[in-house]
Amino acid sequence: MLESVVSDLAAPLLRVKAVVAVAGDLNIARRNWNAYPSGHPLIESSVQKLLLSFQSLCSEREGIQLGITRDGLLLGDEYVEKNNQICKNVAAAFFERGIGALLVSRLPDREELLALLALLSLKREEILAQGGIEKLWHEAGISALEIRAIRYDRFSGTEEELLSSEPAKEGNRGSLWEQFVRLMTKGEVGLAGTDAQGEVRPEVLAASLNAHFARRLGSGSGLSNNTLRRAATIIQQVVAVSDTGDTDAVSETGYTEEPVDWSKLNETAAVVKADLVAFITALDPLLRRQILNGFCETGIADASAADELFRYLGATVLQETYASADEYAAAPELLQGILRKLLPHLSDSYQTTTQDDEVRDKMQTLLQEHQREAYMPDAYMQGLLDSLNFGALKQLDAAELTGLLTTLSPSFINSRGSEIILQLVIADPTSETAQELIQNLADLCGHFLELGDYGQVLKILSQAADPRLPQLLRNTMRDAFCRREFLDEILSGLTVWGKPKYDQVALLIQVLGRAFIEPLLDRMAEEENMSLRRFMMDRVQSFGEVARPYLLARLSDNRWYVLRNIIVMLRALGPVQENELVRPLLRHANQKVRVEALKLLIQSGDPVAQRQVLRDLDSSDRETQLIAINMVDRNSPPEIMRKLLALVTGGGYTAVECELKSAAIQALGEIGKPEILPDLVKVLTSRSLLAFKALNRLKIDIIRSLDRYPAKAVVPMLERIADGNDELARQAAETLRILRGKTS
Repeated sequence: MLESVVSDLAAPLLRVKAVVAVAGDLNIARRNWNAYPSGHPLIESSVQKLLLSFQSLCSEREGIQLGITRDGLLLGDEYVEKNNQICKNVAAAFFERGIGALLVSRLPDREELLALLALLSLKREEILAQGGIEKLWHEAGISALEIRAIRYDRFSGTEEELLSSEPAKEGNRGSLWEQFVRLMTKGEVGLAGTDAQGEVRPEVLAASLNAHFARRLGSGSGLSNNTLRRAATIIQQVVAVSDTGDTDAVSETGYTEEPVDWSKLNETAAVVKADLVAFITALDPLLRRQILNGFCETGIADASAADELFRYLGATVLQETYASADEYAAAPELLQGILRKLLPHLSDSYQTTTQDDEVRDKMQTLLQEHQREAYMPDAYMQGLLDSLNFGALKQLDAAELTGLLTTLSPSFINSRGSEIILQLVIADPTSETAQELIQNLADLCGHFLELGDYGQVLKILSQAADPRLPQLLRNTMRDAFCRREFLDEILSGLTVWGKPKYDQVALLIQVLGRAFIEPLLDRMAEEENMSLRRFMMDRVQSFGEVARPYLLARLSDNRWYVLRNIIVMLRALGPVQENELVRPLLRHANQKVRVEALKLLIQSGDPVAQRQVLRDLDSSDRETQLIAINMVDRNSPPEIMRKLLALVTGGGYTAVECELKSAAIQALGEIGKPEILPDLVKVLTSRSLLAFKALNRLKIDIIRSLDRYPAKAVVPMLERIADGNDELARQAAETLRILRGKTS
């Protein structure tokens, strides 16, 4: 019965650990798959490790279903270690590819795991272009793992809401149109008007935006870049939705001025698309132009979706939007191509402007032969000429060719790019673009961290911290790199990459300084790996006195194991002055906390702690007495020394008493005061017929401890004892050898 109860209680924890193990090994396998060619030993070894993790997960008879959100993995209704960065990374990889749930029904084989890694290496656009994740999953033959795809074509976030940690608010179905409305009203306007049913109508939303930006439109201001980019994402999803009705309904209208017959489309799709088109149509032309340009130039829109959106809008609206040659010329290339098809009768009217002529003249002047020397270094010009003379080109050997190809690798390009960005910032730290460049540099460092290239990150940070740089610039860059999410990403690598990265992470911590203390303490509190926890504690201690206020602030933590580690680190930093913060922990419910607190206070010479040790030495509890004895050091007051001597010389020779006597002898050796020796000699010369063996073991303990006393005081005594052939004589000879080794 008891075994059954224990098993039921332990099962959920074991499932969580199994899921975390699979997530960790899957993350490593994904990195290896993307970093190395097919068949590489590292890929094979990581797949084998992943297979072993799945074995633990598949011990469940009924399988395990995992929910997938942007923020993590769900087991039932609870997140699997919500703060675990690896689980977040794996969840994001699945979610990005349209997977909302994963059912592990049986143990997958090697081929299925390789197919899984191949699918996870595809980008979302590639998956959609090939028919969607469900189709590709079926074709890959991954039958051991079943998926539930996120159905964007239903325009409802209901499925995602079921997988999210927060319940959906009443009445909020998370449709794409509602997302678009929230983006516009929250990001730009505040509150838009609603109709009688409380819904935001497209025309009303457009009118709100037009009124909001009425004063700013003249200066060319409008929607923020962030809003434009997010809007482009939603528009792409709306337009890309498959219509299950008459798909020719739109294409038949062509680029005419006839309105789209929305009734021929799927009802749900039609409503959302019609709302979007009505909104864009009702916008001020400048705002409309901003949204359409943003949609085409962000890189989010594909050609087919853009083409379809402009078909919906029709010729009249677009002609109004791009009424002049300047507006046409400023449009993205993708949009210009569509406009040329849409408005062929107007394309001739888009003539070059005076501005275009000016640009052309300047380019001609710039490229005049007599001007080239001003813009081209001699070496560069010679290189161009040599490249035209194939006979003059040097034939590269294998090593040179390999070196040249290395310069074309993404890692090399990113590395060199980061150096260029840093030099640009250093050259003009007060420029308007300096802050943006610094952020780009921080983003690049984040990319290097994902690849495990800690050396490149260290190189960048070391250059940014160069004391030769202006202090203001160093502070600005430090602020950019000391963002909490960036620090957490560095520390997450300790789990992902393991001990090989410990030294590099330690150097990164050293470069960025005290900003790491809080993240280290937070992570240490949750870390289960003893080696990694020890590493984090060592890093905190490396800050010395700088870390002390952070540690003292956490003495109120209600987790005993955290408190114990905090006190251990404080003790490593040396005596504390804030004894009043530590004393309450002498009454803590957990003995390990009490012991560490007592050690810290003893080290600090706290009189309260000294009195506590004296009381504990007289305790009737053997464990309490042993703990008190182990607190003794060279700084212990005379009262404690006398208590210890009383323990050694008094009482009997039972097993408990002998254990206490032996511990007291070791503690007296730690004190090492020569005035103790006469009392120890009395024990060495005493006899007991009834407890001969016990007394003899104590005598040996005393002789062993004599190497901690001044040699001058104990050598004569040891030489007398060593002049024999019993066990005491042999131990005395060994102690003499140790003492003489110390003095020599």
